[in-house]
Amino acid sequence: MRMLRYVGGPLDGKEIDATGWTDADLAGGGYEIVDGWTDRAHYEPDPGGDVLVWRYRGPVPD
Repeated sequence: MRMLRYVGGPLDGKEIDATGWTDADLAGGGYEIVDGWTDRAHYEPDPGGDVLVWRYRGPVPD
């Protein structure tokens, strides 16, 4: 099983199953909806870093 881990921000410590996702699928990061927020949270891996560790990059205004 491959586990994706969120680091920092509102989802800090959350892990999700990324089994079946390729490194290319994970490399771009994502915008995540966060309960209680009007903005989405931007997470992505460090350039050249582990694609299974997504770091918080800040809010994404609607």
